Amino acid sequence: MAIEVEDTRGRAEVIELRAESCVLDLSCNVAPDSEDATEATMPYEGWTSAAIIAWPAGCRNRVGVRIIVDGEQLFPRNAGWTALEDTTIGVTLLKKVRKDRIIRAEFKNNDIENSHWISVLVQVSALFPVWARLL
Repeated sequence: MAIEVEDTRGRAEVIELRAESCVLDLSCNVAPDSEDATEATMPYEGWTSAAIIAWPAGCRNRVGVRIIVDGEQLFPRNAGWTALEDTTIGVTLLKKVRKDRIIRAEFKNNDIENSHWISVLVQVSALFPVWARLL
């Protein structure tokens, strides 16, 4: 996509905008009574917008998750961890992020007998998410 704008001298200039977007898979199989983490680098300068996190049946609120973007914990905002049971949630993670910065999901399994697969998907894009203007 390209747009045409005028510079300070009134001359037309074409600026190319790249509408790149992808989903980063930060899912993890967390071993019993352990902590783990997965991470990815931001593929381009842009925005994180949302995450989908799924806890399977059997977690019994014992497997905690948190998401850290460029050193700032964005989920959960007011607690160390969020641990749920047989639930999938969507959360807003609105933050401008420079290319190659780290997006990280951390996991803490307090179940001493079972491992659990926790799904974490983070949406990133080069452009500001339009829906976020409604917040």
